[in-house]
Amino acid sequence: MADNYYTVKKIMDIIKYYHINMNNINTLATEEMKSIGVSQYGIESSLPKGNGFSSVVENEAMRQIENTKFFADMITDMKYLQDRWHRITDEKEASILKLRLDGYRITDIAEIMGMERTGVYRTLERIACRIKSYPQGSATDSTNYVQENK
Repeated sequence: MADNYYTVKKIMDIIKYYHINMNNINTLATEEMKSIGVSQYGIESSLPKGNGFSSVVENEAMRQIENTKFFADMITDMKYLQDRWHRITDEKEASILKLRLDGYRITDIAEIMGMERTGVYRTLERIACRIKSYPQGSATDSTNYVQENK
């Protein structure tokens, strides 16, 4: 299913919204952890409290987040990308991918990398193709990359 579901366009969208989605997940996790409390009774209630969250609280917050379909799908998409970004071995492509995942706009990446915007976009498409279709049995070059029909 993963091969059919994750089209080049879908992977491009995951890359485009990665930074926003990561921030949303982190914000939600933090808010969920704040709202979950652990009551203490007896002698424990009078002892000093730690500054961190207990693992019980963290586990409950993560369980609640993962149980919602929206966040589960978002996490699955991000994990799909994370599990495959090692396939990008070209240093320039890896730099462009990292900048995009960090939330930089195409225009900003083009300026930083000394490229045209269309060149950055084509590079991101090439990255998405590699992530989707690696490894290739009929590769045309040493990177095992074959241009895919979109």
